[in-house]
Amino acid sequence: MNDIDPTAAIEGPAHECVVVCVGPSPGSERLVHASRRLAESLGARWHAVHVALNAAAPLSQVDRDRVENHLGLAESLGAEVAYVLGSSVAEAVLEFAREHSATRIVAGKPTHSRWRDRLHGSLIDALVRDSGPMELHVIAPSEEVLPRVIERGAATGFVAYARAVFAILFATGIGLLAHVSLTDQAMLYLAAIIVAALGGRAPGVLAAALSVAAYNFFFVPPLYTLAVADLDHLITFAVMFTVGTATGTLVARMRHAEEASRLRERRTSALLSFTGHAAAARSTADVAAAVVAQIEDALRAPASVLVSRHDGELEAVAGLAPLAEQEMAVALWAHRHRRAAGRGTEMQPDARLLAVPLWDGEQSAGVVAVQLDRARRRIDFDARTLLEAIARQAGVAIARLRLGREAHDAALRAQTEEVRSSLLSTVSHDLRTPLAIISGTASALRDSASNLTADQVESLDTIVDEAERLGSILYNLLAITRVESGAALRRDWVPLEEIIGSALGRCDSLLGSHPVAVAVDPDVGARVEPVLFEQIVINLVENAAKHTPAGTPIEVRVRAEGNEAIIEVSDRGPGLPPGPHDQLFEKFVRGPGVRTAGAGLGLAVCRGIALAHGGRIEAEQRIGGGATFRVGVAAGPAPVAEHLAAS
Repeated sequence: MNDIDPTAAIEGPAHECVVVCVGPSPGSERLVHASRRLAESLGARWHAVHVALNAAAPLSQVDRDRVENHLGLAESLGAEVAYVLGSSVAEAVLEFAREHSATRIVAGKPTHSRWRDRLHGSLIDALVRDSGPMELHVIAPSEEVLPRVIERGAATGFVAYARAVFAILFATGIGLLAHVSLTDQAMLYLAAIIVAALGGRAPGVLAAALSVAAYNFFFVPPLYTLAVADLDHLITFAVMFTVGTATGTLVARMRHAEEASRLRERRTSALLSFTGHAAAARSTADVAAAVVAQIEDALRAPASVLVSRHDGELEAVAGLAPLAEQEMAVALWAHRHRRAAGRGTEMQPDARLLAVPLWDGEQSAGVVAVQLDRARRRIDFDARTLLEAIARQAGVAIARLRLGREAHDAALRAQTEEVRSSLLSTVSHDLRTPLAIISGTASALRDSASNLTADQVESLDTIVDEAERLGSILYNLLAITRVESGAALRRDWVPLEEIIGSALGRCDSLLGSHPVAVAVDPDVGARVEPVLFEQIVINLVENAAKHTPAGTPIEVRVRAEGNEAIIEVSDRGPGLPPGPHDQLFEKFVRGPGVRTAGAGLGLAVCRGIALAHGGRIEAEQRIGGGATFRVGVAAGPAPVAEHLAAS
């Protein structure tokens, strides 16, 4: 057992867990703050637990309010709170601590007299004796905290005591009037004690004491005195006390169990009802309406549900209670911090409402706001627990709807993309043959006819050039549909020097007056599909030639960087447009102000082919003006080199 300064830092492993015992004593607030500091110093999770005894009389209203305030404070400070039933505080706390793998227990130093510990047992002694490897920290209350005043009569009520007195008077009257035997009179008193004990343990003990006194005074010789001539009657007295105490204790336990069962049944029924409505909901508005209806039915308090918009603000979708500006600020804080705010919490504790986030475990979908000051029933700790449970279920239901919409949209996009790719592939294949005929015929007419005018030759040149451009577009369409469909690549090891040379040869007519500087490492190669990979270089060189002024240089470089083969195509043009560079590789995207012909597919094809080969592609501004497009793909040794290495 350790008496510690609650402000002192304690070193410990990160997997520790702290459990603090919370009760109606005013000193519990100090325990909560001390436990929080202890948990933070250890980097540990912590729990605040209150134990309701089965055999004890129910707490007074004042004590219940204190317990709820202490648990609410602990929850606002980051603790997980629990409300458990048990026959012993120590046993219940230790069982809870073992279930949650706690390593430290924090309890308050007792302020009552020692005779109470001798009569009922000491909580601290029981925790020390049975805590095993768990450490026990005992926190003394501050000097300004006064001992708790227990309201004895408020819990049981006057009626139960009056019934106990009347039952004993009735049994005494029957015995005096009917002149029954001592045995029958003892049975009458036992029956009266049992009737009185239905009001609880205290009325049962009172009835037992009155029955013993009346039995001894009116029926046991010598009469009308409290003296006992025959010691055998002491056994009867002991039985009366035992029956009264035992029956009262059993009745108190049964009532506690009944109340707890009724509370669990009501909570389970409310959650089951809401879960059914949430499962049948087809929209967020349906879920919000179910939340409002369930809360107003269970808590008898007006509620509003606000869901998050795309801009992060909250929008009311259910409930008739309008929120003022300050109340909206409380709701927004609860949504952004994913913690309850408002009445009874650390954030705006004097607010009129309680805002609980609709949290699905990862993010908050909105907030349910309950107007506590207009509630038609008392909102206690159990009611708040039910409210939080409904809010969590609502968050999960809204997340389910969101994921369902996203899945539907994704399926629709995939279906649309599949139809589009199939259409493009079909059209591209069907156009290649007539396009080849047009191009071939125009080339033949241009090259064989000698009596054509200059205008006719120019027209034939235009036909050939446009046919070649359309052929390039068709090839790009076929390439992108192929790589996006996941078709297997026919890879071979190819020196990148050959791919660069072939690509530049095909781009000769496009380069015009652009000088091309080539720097290729002849030892760099990769396992690629040659014709498909060559299209990357063709598209990049064509892109540089189209979008740069005539006469500006174009540079093509190939080198090895680690396990990658790098291909760079650089120019000295106007550079990349403003905005994210990744969007340049989207299909049908063209830079602002571009006047050259094109479909916006070239760079998208480059990215698709690079990704299909397990590589990457990126663009960046070039120092001194211009742009650089960089392709990286896994490099590999030549097959002969592999064979020699293996040998």
